[in-house]
Amino acid sequence: MSMNAPMSLRRRMRGQSLIEYLVVLMVGVLVLVTGDDPPIQKLAAAIQNYYTDYSYAISISSMPNCFITKSAGAAGVSATVTVDKCLDLKKPDWPVDVSFN
Repeated sequence: MSMNAPMSLRRRMRGQSLIEYLVVLMVGVLVLVTGDDPPIQKLAAAIQNYYTDYSYAISISSMPNCFITKSAGAAGVSATVTVDKCLDLKKPDWPVDVSFN
């Protein structure tokens, strides 16, 4: 389309591309929603199954209490020992922390 074309021709050509886009969009929607087992229903079922499994797992899980802390003191000196029962294999660290007050 050249810039010298009349305004009505340019407007008609723009309208034609809008119709072409709408036709392609309608064909795409028909492919997604028609047939014996439409892909859109498979997607909805997959999302529903995932959410059901996810919500079940969240409802039964609980955070473990990994730390045990014991304190003792005598003659004005107190000590606190904290032990981490849960192992972190990606970042292993000494599981005992001792502090004196």
